[in-house]
Amino acid sequence: MTRPAQHRLPDPAAPSRTKPPKRVIFSKANAGTFSTSVLIQACGVVTGILTARLLGPAGRGELATIILWPTILSNLGLMGCNWVLAREVAANPQRESDWISSGLALGLATASLYFAAGYFLIPILLPADKAYLAPIARLCLWLIPLDVCNQMLLAVEHGRMRWKRFNLQRLSFFLIYLTLIVALGVTRRSQVRWFVMAFLVSQFLTFVIRLFTHAKSLAGGKVSLAESGRLVRAGAPYWGATVSTIVSSQMDMILVVGLFDTRAAGIYAVASACADGQSALGEALGITAFGVLSNESEPESRRRIISVMFRQSALASLGAGLAIACLIPFIVTPLFGAQFSTAARSGVILAVAASITASVNVLNQALRGTGRPHEGLASQLLGTSVLAAAALLFFRKLGLIGVAFAVLAGSLAQLLLLVRAAAKWLGIPSRAFWPFGMDDVRAFRMRLMQQAAALRLKSLRAPA
Repeated sequence: MTRPAQHRLPDPAAPSRTKPPKRVIFSKANAGTFSTSVLIQACGVVTGILTARLLGPAGRGELATIILWPTILSNLGLMGCNWVLAREVAANPQRESDWISSGLALGLATASLYFAAGYFLIPILLPADKAYLAPIARLCLWLIPLDVCNQMLLAVEHGRMRWKRFNLQRLSFFLIYLTLIVALGVTRRSQVRWFVMAFLVSQFLTFVIRLFTHAKSLAGGKVSLAESGRLVRAGAPYWGATVSTIVSSQMDMILVVGLFDTRAAGIYAVASACADGQSALGEALGITAFGVLSNESEPESRRRIISVMFRQSALASLGAGLAIACLIPFIVTPLFGAQFSTAARSGVILAVAASITASVNVLNQALRGTGRPHEGLASQLLGTSVLAAAALLFFRKLGLIGVAFAVLAGSLAQLLLLVRAAAKWLGIPSRAFWPFGMDDVRAFRMRLMQQAAALRLKSLRAPA
């Protein structure tokens, strides 16, 4: 079927049909998405604590090793098509059914290729001292088709900015996984294979829920090879950006798995989980930034939305990161147990790095929403190079703390390059992105107070 000529992505030079939100960080979409991200974070905290206590450091490290490469391959299997699919349904909502059908068919095809590749690559990718984990890691490869299809279906809600459905579908996996992990805790099943099975079953049930949600669209949609081909071609830049994102976000764990034993890998996994406490805000802002800017084509509005959202998110994430860094030494042992006490030192450094990464993610997602993934790709490649070089330099003397310092150095390098590239494209000075002037702090505080007052007034007016 030939794609009609009139169905195109928005012209960047065309006037916008959507009015940009006046308060980017306090928009209704951000509030709902942030609330969902907080709930997801809470589920992650509970499952992380239960998993660590049931498996111990060595078992937690084995689990991290097993799911590492299947997770990477599942993200690569998307081929960047989920971002293009989100932008297509935003530009052509009347053809949503056809795009869903074509996207899902393409996802199954690419997932099959990556599943087959992973089956042969897993024994090669695993370190020699962890080769005994290959059979269960191969079982975990079923994550690839499940996750690819899940992300394709979620991309449709993302592009259409149906935030309620989007957030409910995001939350469903974590609620299911939490339920299964609690069941494992109650039955005292502490073998790694049970946690892998819980992970896969959660993905499968999530896919069933999302498939049921889109059942009507799938029934009325048509699979088009031409549209699938368009998704692949248009997704190529996003696939490159996805590769860089994966490498950037997973390089520290790849190095830890390769350079340390499973016990150290388990301790580092807990440190990383503790440090990600502020990621909910960055994730929420990044998600809505992509959706808003996918529907915005006026250059002046783009400049304002991107710079304001970055400044506000940088202030919020920095404050949250510093607060979490101060709390980590006091919460690791009570929550995870004495076996993980050494995770606190790395966690403090990783918390500061995570606050920087959260701001980078917001800016990167905003640029992707405008159809420009290349700036994020370049910054992530630089950040990953700095991370890898610093980790290899420091790990022998400093151990896991050296890897944490390397993550911090990589995140700083990534931030500086991405801000510079974004400022150059938008035609504004780099200083427009920095939020650390007193005027910005006062404005941010005033908006927080206004938002809190509005919420309080609303609660006072609500019926008892």
